[in-house]
Amino acid sequence: MFSKGGGMMSCNNCCPDEGNGMAGIPILTDKFCGYFEVICNNQANDDRFVWQSIQQLVTFPVAGTVTISYEGGCANNLTVNLRLGGKAGIIVGVLTIPDQPGSNPNSQSITVQQFDTLEIICAGTGANTCIGEYCLNIHYPSPFNT
Repeated sequence: MFSKGGGMMSCNNCCPDEGNGMAGIPILTDKFCGYFEVICNNQANDDRFVWQSIQQLVTFPVAGTVTISYEGGCANNLTVNLRLGGKAGIIVGVLTIPDQPGSNPNSQSITVQQFDTLEIICAGTGANTCIGEYCLNIHYPSPFNT
């Protein structure tokens, strides 16, 4: 890559978080993917929490992108909440993903700066479930170089 003046251009300034985060602490990146199957009308059930960071090791909440693919189920819309502060924490990001019967899974993504819990709510009725896939691409300061 060349700069306007013809010399080599470095990418150190455009990506400051890579390898040298807050106060010199390296930034780590992880990717978690999995399938979910949550029961209908699960607003009061713990199965709605499909992922939570390990707070004892990570002193700062994670940042990143969450992608949800809703394959279908009893709910017309799947609600996805990203929370900060655990299961009872505040909601910092929301996705509402409509079911599209007879078609490919409907996918949506959201990027947030701080979250620690992924909640999926299937507010439909019936004996079925809501099924799909989640993928988290997250970044956080290394807990080992503080």
